[in-house]
Amino acid sequence: MNKLFLRNQLCIPVKGYNRAIIYDIIRKDYFFIPNAHYAVLDTNDVINFNKITDREEKEELVDFLLKEEIIFEITDREEKNRFKSFNRNLEQPNLLTNAIVHSDTDPVFFDFIKDEYLLNVSVIAPRIDDHLFALLAKIDTLEIDSVYLYIENFDQESYETTRQLICNHRLIFSVNFFNSTSQTETTQLHQNVYFNFFEEEFATYKTKLTTDKLSLNNEHFLEAYNVHSYYYGKVYIDREGNIKNGLNNTYSFGNVKLLTKDLFLNTIHSDKFRELGNINKNNTLVCSDCEFRYMCVDSRVPVKGDKKWYHQAECAYNPYLSKWDYEENYINLKDSGVAISATGCVIDQQKLSNHFNMAWSV
Repeated sequence: MNKLFLRNQLCIPVKGYNRAIIYDIIRKDYFFIPNAHYAVLDTNDVINFNKITDREEKEELVDFLLKEEIIFEITDREEKNRFKSFNRNLEQPNLLTNAIVHSDTDPVFFDFIKDEYLLNVSVIAPRIDDHLFALLAKIDTLEIDSVYLYIENFDQESYETTRQLICNHRLIFSVNFFNSTSQTETTQLHQNVYFNFFEEEFATYKTKLTTDKLSLNNEHFLEAYNVHSYYYGKVYIDREGNIKNGLNNTYSFGNVKLLTKDLFLNTIHSDKFRELGNINKNNTLVCSDCEFRYMCVDSRVPVKGDKKWYHQAECAYNPYLSKWDYEENYINLKDSGVAISATGCVIDQQKLSNHFNMAWSV
């Protein structure tokens, strides 16, 4: 093959244990490819497709990549210099970017952050009521890009009325209803606000990674590539006012009711508070082998091991079998031959191979 090709720099190959993914971060799409093809495409230089010895395989791959605009042809090697490599560094001036609160959170918290610029605020409420609307009125005065509502109990009878009232608040991006068994649609768009409906309880939803929590865009990729996409820049104020890293954390860094603004800001800017946010998925057991690691939003609490971080709670995706827990032939890590502990990851290759072959046998 004499033609010269470059990879679209916004189409990024990411290697997993069994397979790789091309992240199309602008069009918010992705494509599975074999790890062997990842080795070919993982370059900012002219792509050497001659690494693939099978002619038919090579031609099929090039045709597919051209069709999806993942690669493009250049006339000569000098032309490569016209195209810059994608800068994967994370540039966020603010240490606090995301906040999770409850609808009855002490108003003092919003006085603490009134001079901060936040990307988003998530609000948890048992129902849509006066407490929530009072809070939204307060939030409307802050420097925030968007607001996400998580309503623990869906009320069909009041839905039409409350939907319009919610849309009056300009910052709201999405409203997520739980315990919603009467709604046939899973998503509705009304006045540029997404209304999402879940049959499960919020308590279940907040602890589990699901495919609807996969996020693929430029901002999320850069964050996940450099730091922890859930914990970085996040603060959670629980129902009692305790300051935590995230929804599933038990450790408290203090209480907003007992702190001054300066003490609060010093707390969330401290190295101890920011430790989880600075964890990279490549330094986390299992996650480092997962092809979805730069698009997932993982709220599990990491634990520091001897050499790497790890999770005591298992993810809903097993990257060693390439199966989600709702898919046929899924089994957990231990049963598939993968043991995770503070000392590291030990894989029984024969056992894993047998289960993988059974999981994917036709």
